Amino acid sequence: MNILLATNNTGKIERFKKLINATGLNVELYTPRELGIEALDTEENGATLAANAELKVRAYAGKTDLPILANDTGFFVEGEGLIDAPKRVALRGADESLLTQEDITAKLLEFWKGVARKYGGKVDAAWVEAFALLYPDGRLVTSDSRREVTLTDHEFGTAHPQMPVRALYYSKTTNKPSLHHTEEEEMQEMQPVIAALKKVLTA
Repeated sequence: MNILLATNNTGKIERFKKLINATGLNVELYTPRELGIEALDTEENGATLAANAELKVRAYAGKTDLPILANDTGFFVEGEGLIDAPKRVALRGADESLLTQEDITAKLLEFWKGVARKYGGKVDAAWVEAFALLYPDGRLVTSDSRREVTLTDHEFGTAHPQMPVRALYYSKTTNKPSLHHTEEEEMQEMQPVIAALKKVLTA
């Protein structure tokens, strides 16, 4: 099956390719850029992650004859719910243009550590993710996943600038910090995501 992935984000494209490879399905991904389609910046104002994923695929409806795939991801913390706009909260109105990437990463780390400290230094959390696949005939298929982790106020290694929170949690699947995973352990933790993606691609 050939599919349009509703993003030109290099990191997301590589992630999707890795996940699809893990499903064992014969799926070829194409980006809007590869198909000569103008990239769209969709306002993600849906009430749920699934609604946001649907907004993304519908934005490209009619621009291709291929099925269109998108996702939305959020970080859930027990007692806090889905954490909305952590970067905005972490920067607290600071002018981002005056901050270095290191400054932003440090502020995000402190934000997430503060969340964990509210619960004594560690708290149950999860990555929640929704997928949406829109077929040319208008049929929409969705699925979701949940990866259980424990958020702490301890840094297990060097934080990645694009995802600082990853330095602060360990997986409940492997009982190891995410930063310390082998490739095999990383795939083990990602099994709920792989299953959700396979479900939406085979429905």
